[in-house]
Amino acid sequence: MKNNDITLQSLGMVILFSLIFPFAALAQQMGKISGQVFTTDHKPLAYASIVLRDTRFGTRVDEQGNFKLEAPAGHYTLVITYAGYAAITKPVRIEAGSNQSIDPIIIESKYNELREVVVEDIQKNKFARKETEDISRMPLANLQNAQVYSVIPKELIQELGATDYNTAMSQVAGAVVSNGVNDSGNQIFMRGFNAYVTMRNGLPSNPRTTSEIFNIERVEVIKGPSATLFGSQVTSYGGVVNNVTKKPFESFRGEVGYTTGSWGMNRITADINTPLNKDRTALARFNVMGSTQDGFQDAGKQKAMGFAGSLLFKPNERTTVRFDADIYVPEKTLLAYVRNTNKLSYGTMDKVPLPYDRAMLSDDITTSRANMNVGTELEYRISENWVSRTSYQFNQSGDKESIFFVPTYINDNQIQRRYRIFDRYNLTYNSLQQNFTGDYYLGKVKNTLVAGLDYSYYKSTDQSMSPAFITYDTIGIKDAAWKPISRADIQKSRAANSPGDSYSRSSYKNLSAYLSNVTNLSDRLFVMLSLRLNHYINGDSYSYTPNANPAKSTAVTTEGYKQTNVSPKIGLVYQPIKDQLSVFANYMNSFTNLASSRGYTNENQAGEPEMMNWKPEQANQFEVGAKAELFGGKVNTTLSYYNITVSNILWTVVDGISVQNGKSRSRGFEFDFIANPLRGWNVIVGYGYNDNKYIKNTASTQGKRMIWTPKNVANVWTSYKFLDGRIKGFGIGAGLNHVDKVYLDLDEVFATPAYTVFGATAFYDQPKYRIGLKLNNLGNIHYWDFYGKPQKPTEVLASLSFKF
Repeated sequence: MKNNDITLQSLGMVILFSLIFPFAALAQQMGKISGQVFTTDHKPLAYASIVLRDTRFGTRVDEQGNFKLEAPAGHYTLVITYAGYAAITKPVRIEAGSNQSIDPIIIESKYNELREVVVEDIQKNKFARKETEDISRMPLANLQNAQVYSVIPKELIQELGATDYNTAMSQVAGAVVSNGVNDSGNQIFMRGFNAYVTMRNGLPSNPRTTSEIFNIERVEVIKGPSATLFGSQVTSYGGVVNNVTKKPFESFRGEVGYTTGSWGMNRITADINTPLNKDRTALARFNVMGSTQDGFQDAGKQKAMGFAGSLLFKPNERTTVRFDADIYVPEKTLLAYVRNTNKLSYGTMDKVPLPYDRAMLSDDITTSRANMNVGTELEYRISENWVSRTSYQFNQSGDKESIFFVPTYINDNQIQRRYRIFDRYNLTYNSLQQNFTGDYYLGKVKNTLVAGLDYSYYKSTDQSMSPAFITYDTIGIKDAAWKPISRADIQKSRAANSPGDSYSRSSYKNLSAYLSNVTNLSDRLFVMLSLRLNHYINGDSYSYTPNANPAKSTAVTTEGYKQTNVSPKIGLVYQPIKDQLSVFANYMNSFTNLASSRGYTNENQAGEPEMMNWKPEQANQFEVGAKAELFGGKVNTTLSYYNITVSNILWTVVDGISVQNGKSRSRGFEFDFIANPLRGWNVIVGYGYNDNKYIKNTASTQGKRMIWTPKNVANVWTSYKFLDGRIKGFGIGAGLNHVDKVYLDLDEVFATPAYTVFGATAFYDQPKYRIGLKLNNLGNIHYWDFYGKPQKPTEVLASLSFKF
């Protein structure tokens, strides 16, 4: 089929430009600084990392505590990190052509006490660490970035006492994270849209499992349509979530932890980091996890194992090579979301007389899944100003003989227990990315540029039961007199009702080139201009559906299609108070490629329908807001208003016939506040309001709100840790999460009710060990996720970890 909008010749020109542009950048005058880093007992902090914040310039402290650093002339913030934590920051000025020495830097701790817990304590506002290149694919400070984002660091994950991804993500302003429809991944609600968490270390993946936190260093939540820098296949119009895995560092450190608690919880983790040679140019880090839990209902058994390894090599001063791999294998019972809720008159889930503590299946029916990632990255410093980064990632995920239940309401008194079986379900994702990042000057105007290429290849194969759903039985809602179902029962039912297995396969390729340039028009005014050229190739798909009568079995091959389009992004930032307050505005875009199908040019249905080559669906966001980092970084806050319009929506006018003039709108505002008002006291507050609706669509949906999208979402967390005195290391924390009601159907007949869940923690954190107690759902309330699945009552977790 014919490509849309832009030719492949244009794509080739952008690719060529992105490859040669970095080498045309103008060299800048350089300067050098040197210094020493010691602890309070006058011992050198050997092998600590030195970096100039929001740049790629860095070095290491040697065994005597000395360091030297060369960078372009300018004002910077020097950040010293140790054992993966930021220990201290210091403003510095580098002068062109100079070789200056700065005063010795003293870390406020004795060397033998400088364990991770101590380094963490001496940080200012440790939960507001937003220094990362992943957000904009270039070193760009939060106050220079016109996009809104949140970063969940490992320190917060630990303090929350999280044993699962949803708890770890509970303090993201305006967002709700939950398990997907049948636990096949985590879903996140943001800005009126739901999407799966599908980014790992800046590259796309497609996990069939929920995310595990044992190997997570931090989670980056990038808000708004973000296809320009991250592509469209793994992002939503509400944003994109990037899980960053743990990487090795130069010190030998380790931690082994154990958690036990409600419903037979047993979880053990180990995190070991070690240099592999004397000069510490070869590093390794390994993480392992094992867990079991019974579940709070009469069925809900789950267990999991995970392993992750990461290696880093520095063959010379210019080159860094990284390898990483992880595998996660969970096994659990699966319950999909409840269907046909529009047939109920109860109004909300809490009024349905189903027993909260009973499941509709049994522990005999569990599903084993696996998710594996293998990645490598080559980073090469072309010059003092330019860095090349080549990254590759392979992701494979799938099911084997999985069974999950789909409860379906018939009326107020009856519900069907339906099931679905995947005998073999396999997903693979290959991703290759090349980025050139650096600074160049046009006259005296500084520019920072990233020029990149993305290539990805996705393939899925599915061998599953046909028909897709089979009803096992019909049970009463009020009396709940149903019996548990065994695996043997399901196999017997399948043999009687299924004519055989269906089979399908599909694939796509995606090739993109993108440029993003930030111009410092002054030291307070920044302009970002970004553009992606995207070429999407959807391959031919195949499906086979069996029938009891072999003559009526069907095999269908669907011809693939190609689309080429552009995705722009514009950002403007001005700092009324330099390095403390910024106001910003952005225009951001995302899109969805749509397969060809039969349709009309408009809903008037003039003439005969024909095969239409649809345009990509488009989402465009306009956003304004302000960011502040005040009182020496003790307060970090963001306030923004956004308006997202989705156009080119495909909607059905009659069965099998579509029109592409649908439109929806999602708008709202978000507030994020992270503070360290007093030494040892931390506060997080977040709020999001969202109003969305279908503006142009079918008569039944027009003017209605999208399903599974709450209007109001709020979160609060506060904690205090004693940093001095006889109870040094003791801390307490408490918080809440509020989620508004959500409709489970477009008719707005049935909803899960709003809920507010409280949690609290107490811990005793020492250099060599940590003891923790966490209480989840303190009020023991009954509440449900967006799919009508009941969530845990009060949960008590106790943890113990040893550090070395």
